[in-house]
Amino acid sequence: MALTRKFLPNGKSIAGISRSETDYLYKEIFEDRAYVLDGAAPLPAEPVIFDVGANIGIFSLFAVQQWPGARVFAFEPVPQVFEALQQNLGASAGVTLHNMALGNEAETREIVYYPNYTMMSGFGADAQADRAVVEQYVRNTTEELANGELKAAVLENLDSTLDGRFEQQLISVEVRRVTDMMARHGLDRIDLLKIDVEGFELQVLQGIEEGAWPSIGSAVVEVSDRDGELAVIDGLFKSHGMRTEVRQVSEYRETDLYILFAERH
Repeated sequence: MALTRKFLPNGKSIAGISRSETDYLYKEIFEDRAYVLDGAAPLPAEPVIFDVGANIGIFSLFAVQQWPGARVFAFEPVPQVFEALQQNLGASAGVTLHNMALGNEAETREIVYYPNYTMMSGFGADAQADRAVVEQYVRNTTEELANGELKAAVLENLDSTLDGRFEQQLISVEVRRVTDMMARHGLDRIDLLKIDVEGFELQVLQGIEEGAWPSIGSAVVEVSDRDGELAVIDGLFKSHGMRTEVRQVSEYRETDLYILFAERH
Protein backbone atom coordinates (compact mmCIF):
# COMPACT_ATOMS: atom_id res chain seq x y z
CA MET A 1 0.00 0.00 0.00
CA ALA A 2 1.42 3.37 -1.06
CA LEU A 3 1.86 5.94 1.67
CA THR A 4 -0.05 9.20 1.55
CA ARG A 5 1.47 12.61 2.17
CA LYS A 6 -0.28 15.49 3.84
CA PHE A 7 0.58 18.96 5.10
CA LEU A 8 -0.41 19.38 8.73
CA PRO A 9 -1.85 22.68 10.02
CA ASN A 10 1.60 23.42 11.49
CA GLY A 11 3.06 23.28 7.97
CA LYS A 12 4.89 19.97 8.32
CA SER A 13 4.52 17.39 5.55
CA ILE A 14 3.84 13.95 6.96
CA ALA A 15 3.60 10.42 5.60
CA GLY A 16 0.67 8.23 6.55
CA ILE A 17 -1.53 5.33 5.58
CA SER A 18 -4.75 7.35 5.48
CA ARG A 19 -5.20 11.11 5.29
CA SER A 20 -8.32 10.91 7.46
CA GLU A 21 -6.38 9.03 10.16
CA THR A 22 -3.59 11.60 9.98
CA ASP A 23 -6.15 14.39 10.46
CA TYR A 24 -7.69 12.58 13.42
CA LEU A 25 -4.36 11.95 15.13
CA TYR A 26 -3.18 15.53 14.64
CA LYS A 27 -6.39 16.92 16.12
CA GLU A 28 -6.33 14.48 19.05
CA ILE A 29 -2.70 15.06 19.97
CA PHE A 30 -1.79 18.60 18.87
CA GLU A 31 -5.09 20.46 19.08
CA ASP A 32 -7.04 18.63 21.78
CA ARG A 33 -3.84 17.71 23.68
CA ALA A 34 -5.53 14.48 24.76
CA TYR A 35 -2.33 13.06 26.24
CA VAL A 36 -1.46 16.10 28.35
CA LEU A 37 -2.79 16.45 31.89
CA ASP A 38 -3.22 20.09 32.88
CA GLY A 39 -1.63 20.76 36.24
CA ALA A 40 0.68 17.75 36.08
CA ALA A 41 4.23 18.11 37.35
CA PRO A 42 6.53 19.27 34.53
CA LEU A 43 8.89 16.76 32.98
CA PRO A 44 12.59 17.23 33.71
CA ALA A 45 14.91 18.83 31.20
CA GLU A 46 15.73 16.52 28.29
CA PRO A 47 13.19 13.89 29.37
CA VAL A 48 13.21 10.23 28.34
CA ILE A 49 9.92 9.36 26.63
CA PHE A 50 8.63 5.98 25.46
CA ASP A 51 5.96 6.17 22.73
CA VAL A 52 4.48 2.66 22.79
CA GLY A 53 2.10 2.17 19.89
CA ALA A 54 3.56 5.05 17.92
CA ASN A 55 1.60 4.49 14.69
CA ILE A 56 2.90 7.08 12.19
CA GLY A 57 4.56 9.13 14.93
CA ILE A 58 2.23 12.05 15.66
CA PHE A 59 2.75 11.82 19.42
CA SER A 60 6.52 11.54 18.98
CA LEU A 61 6.44 14.67 16.81
CA PHE A 62 4.43 16.39 19.53
CA ALA A 63 6.91 15.26 22.19
CA VAL A 64 9.90 16.59 20.24
CA GLN A 65 8.16 19.95 19.90
CA GLN A 66 6.77 20.07 23.45
CA TRP A 67 9.95 18.99 25.24
CA PRO A 68 13.06 20.22 23.38
CA GLY A 69 16.02 17.94 23.93
CA ALA A 70 13.82 14.95 24.73
CA ARG A 71 15.07 11.44 24.02
CA VAL A 72 12.13 9.69 22.39
CA PHE A 73 11.93 5.93 21.86
CA ALA A 74 9.05 5.04 19.53
CA PHE A 75 7.71 1.51 19.10
CA GLU A 76 5.49 0.44 16.19
CA PRO A 77 5.21 -3.24 15.24
CA VAL A 78 3.33 -3.18 11.91
CA PRO A 79 5.87 -2.91 9.05
CA GLN A 80 3.58 -0.89 6.76
CA VAL A 81 2.90 1.67 9.48
CA PHE A 82 6.53 1.67 10.62
CA GLU A 83 7.54 2.74 7.11
CA ALA A 84 5.54 5.95 7.58
CA LEU A 85 7.00 6.39 11.07
CA GLN A 86 10.50 6.16 9.59
CA GLN A 87 9.74 8.78 6.96
CA ASN A 88 8.33 11.13 9.58
CA LEU A 89 10.95 10.76 12.32
CA GLY A 90 13.88 8.77 10.99
CA ALA A 91 16.02 11.89 10.62
CA SER A 92 14.94 13.54 13.88
CA ALA A 93 17.66 14.13 16.46
CA GLY A 94 17.08 12.35 19.74
CA VAL A 95 14.49 9.93 18.33
CA THR A 96 15.05 6.16 18.20
CA LEU A 97 12.60 4.00 16.27
CA HIS A 98 11.88 0.32 16.86
CA ASN A 99 9.82 -1.90 14.55
CA MET A 100 8.45 -3.98 17.41
CA ALA A 101 5.75 -4.18 20.06
CA LEU A 102 6.22 -4.10 23.81
CA GLY A 103 4.54 -6.68 26.03
CA ASN A 104 4.98 -8.91 29.07
CA GLU A 105 7.53 -11.27 27.53
CA ALA A 106 10.06 -11.45 24.71
CA GLU A 107 8.42 -13.38 21.91
CA THR A 108 7.13 -13.36 18.36
CA ARG A 109 3.35 -13.24 18.05
CA GLU A 110 0.62 -12.36 15.57
CA ILE A 111 -0.95 -8.93 15.60
CA VAL A 112 -4.29 -8.07 13.99
CA TYR A 113 -3.68 -5.38 11.37
CA TYR A 114 -6.55 -3.38 9.87
CA PRO A 115 -5.10 -1.90 6.64
CA ASN A 116 -8.14 0.36 6.31
CA TYR A 117 -8.18 1.42 9.97
CA THR A 118 -4.60 1.19 11.20
CA MET A 119 -5.19 3.10 14.44
CA MET A 120 -7.23 0.23 15.87
CA SER A 121 -4.82 -2.57 14.95
CA GLY A 122 -3.45 -4.56 17.87
CA PHE A 123 -3.09 -7.84 19.71
CA GLY A 124 -6.40 -7.19 21.45
CA ALA A 125 -8.24 -6.15 18.28
CA ASP A 126 -11.80 -7.41 17.95
CA ALA A 127 -13.53 -6.33 14.75
CA GLN A 128 -17.05 -6.36 16.18
CA ALA A 129 -16.13 -4.49 19.37
CA ASP A 130 -13.88 -2.06 17.50
CA ARG A 131 -16.61 -1.26 15.00
CA ALA A 132 -19.05 -0.61 17.86
CA VAL A 133 -16.63 1.95 19.34
CA VAL A 134 -16.33 3.75 16.01
CA GLU A 135 -20.09 3.73 15.48
CA GLN A 136 -20.65 5.31 18.89
CA TYR A 137 -17.89 7.86 18.21
CA VAL A 138 -19.65 8.88 14.99
CA ARG A 139 -23.01 9.15 16.75
CA ASN A 140 -21.48 11.30 19.47
CA THR A 141 -19.73 13.64 17.06
CA THR A 142 -22.72 14.01 14.73
CA GLU A 143 -24.85 15.19 17.66
CA GLU A 144 -22.85 18.42 17.49
CA LEU A 145 -23.77 19.07 13.85
CA ALA A 146 -26.19 21.97 13.40
CA ASN A 147 -27.29 20.81 9.95
CA GLY A 148 -30.05 18.27 10.57
CA GLU A 149 -29.98 16.91 7.02
CA LEU A 150 -26.24 16.36 7.16
CA LYS A 151 -26.57 14.65 10.54
CA ALA A 152 -29.24 12.31 9.18
CA ALA A 153 -27.16 11.53 6.09
CA VAL A 154 -24.08 10.67 8.15
CA LEU A 155 -26.01 8.26 10.35
CA GLU A 156 -27.92 6.77 7.43
CA ASN A 157 -24.68 5.97 5.60
CA LEU A 158 -22.74 4.84 8.67
CA ASP A 159 -22.95 1.11 7.92
CA SER A 160 -21.81 1.48 4.32
CA THR A 161 -19.04 3.87 5.37
CA LEU A 162 -17.61 1.32 7.80
CA ASP A 163 -18.06 -1.73 5.57
CA GLY A 164 -14.61 -3.12 4.80
CA ARG A 165 -12.83 -0.88 7.28
CA PHE A 166 -12.18 -3.78 9.65
CA GLU A 167 -10.90 -6.33 7.18
CA GLN A 168 -7.86 -7.78 8.86
CA GLN A 169 -4.48 -9.34 8.27
CA LEU A 170 -2.42 -11.34 10.76
CA ILE A 171 1.22 -10.28 10.89
CA SER A 172 4.00 -11.87 12.97
CA VAL A 173 5.85 -9.21 14.94
CA GLU A 174 8.65 -9.02 17.48
CA VAL A 175 7.68 -8.31 21.09
CA ARG A 176 10.03 -7.15 23.85
CA ARG A 177 9.54 -5.80 27.38
CA VAL A 178 9.89 -2.23 28.64
CA THR A 179 12.64 -3.44 30.98
CA ASP A 180 14.49 -5.08 28.08
CA MET A 181 14.53 -1.85 26.10
CA MET A 182 15.65 0.22 29.06
CA ALA A 183 18.60 -2.14 29.45
CA ARG A 184 19.38 -2.12 25.73
CA HIS A 185 19.66 1.66 25.71
CA GLY A 186 21.28 2.02 29.13
CA LEU A 187 18.34 3.98 30.55
CA ASP A 188 17.88 4.47 34.28
CA ARG A 189 14.52 6.22 33.96
CA ILE A 190 11.47 6.83 31.79
CA ASP A 191 10.04 10.26 32.49
CA LEU A 192 6.91 9.72 30.39
CA LEU A 193 5.53 6.35 29.30
CA LYS A 194 2.81 6.80 26.67
CA ILE A 195 0.85 3.66 25.74
CA ASP A 196 -1.78 3.36 23.01
CA VAL A 197 -1.92 -0.30 21.99
CA GLU A 198 -5.60 -1.19 21.55
CA GLY A 199 -6.24 -3.62 24.37
CA PHE A 200 -2.66 -4.76 25.12
CA GLU A 201 -1.84 -2.03 27.63
CA LEU A 202 -1.86 -4.27 30.71
CA GLN A 203 0.66 -6.61 29.09
CA VAL A 204 2.94 -3.66 28.30
CA LEU A 205 2.88 -2.64 31.96
CA GLN A 206 3.49 -6.23 33.07
CA GLY A 207 6.74 -5.98 31.09
CA ILE A 208 8.14 -3.59 33.71
CA GLU A 209 10.11 -5.56 36.29
CA GLU A 210 9.42 -4.69 39.92
CA GLY A 211 12.82 -3.09 40.36
CA ALA A 212 12.22 -0.78 37.40
CA TRP A 213 8.91 0.67 38.54
CA PRO A 214 10.50 3.48 40.63
CA SER A 215 12.18 4.60 37.38
CA ILE A 216 8.80 5.39 35.77
CA GLY A 217 8.10 9.06 36.43
CA SER A 218 4.73 9.44 34.73
CA ALA A 219 2.49 7.69 32.24
CA VAL A 220 -0.48 8.27 29.98
CA VAL A 221 -2.34 5.17 28.85
CA GLU A 222 -5.31 4.74 26.54
CA VAL A 223 -7.28 1.91 28.14
CA SER A 224 -9.82 -0.38 26.48
CA ASP A 225 -11.98 -1.32 29.45
CA ARG A 226 -13.66 -4.40 27.99
CA ASP A 227 -13.08 -6.80 30.86
CA GLY A 228 -12.28 -4.61 33.85
CA GLU A 229 -8.80 -3.62 32.67
CA LEU A 230 -9.22 -0.01 33.77
CA ALA A 231 -9.51 -0.92 37.46
CA VAL A 232 -6.59 -3.36 37.21
CA ILE A 233 -4.31 -0.84 35.51
CA ASP A 234 -5.34 1.93 37.89
CA GLY A 235 -4.53 -0.35 40.82
CA LEU A 236 -1.19 -1.33 39.30
CA PHE A 237 -0.02 2.27 39.16
CA LYS A 238 -1.29 3.03 42.65
CA SER A 239 0.43 -0.05 44.06
CA HIS A 240 3.70 1.37 42.74
CA GLY A 241 3.31 4.71 44.47
CA MET A 242 1.70 6.72 41.69
CA ARG A 243 -1.43 8.84 41.78
CA THR A 244 -3.86 8.48 38.90
CA GLU A 245 -6.56 10.39 37.09
CA VAL A 246 -8.97 8.82 34.61
CA ARG A 247 -10.70 10.79 31.88
CA GLN A 248 -12.97 9.98 28.98
CA VAL A 249 -12.93 12.19 25.91
CA SER A 250 -16.48 13.42 25.28
CA GLU A 251 -16.52 12.02 21.76
CA TYR A 252 -16.03 8.55 23.28
CA ARG A 253 -18.77 8.70 25.91
CA GLU A 254 -20.72 5.45 26.17
CA THR A 255 -17.71 3.48 24.91
CA ASP A 256 -15.05 1.49 26.76
CA LEU A 257 -12.19 3.87 25.86
CA TYR A 258 -10.55 5.91 28.62
CA ILE A 259 -7.30 7.79 29.16
CA LEU A 260 -5.47 7.15 32.42
CA PHE A 261 -2.79 9.55 33.67
CA ALA A 262 -0.32 8.50 36.35
CA GLU A 263 2.48 10.39 38.08
CA ARG A 264 4.62 10.06 41.16
CA HIS A 265 3.53 11.72 44.41
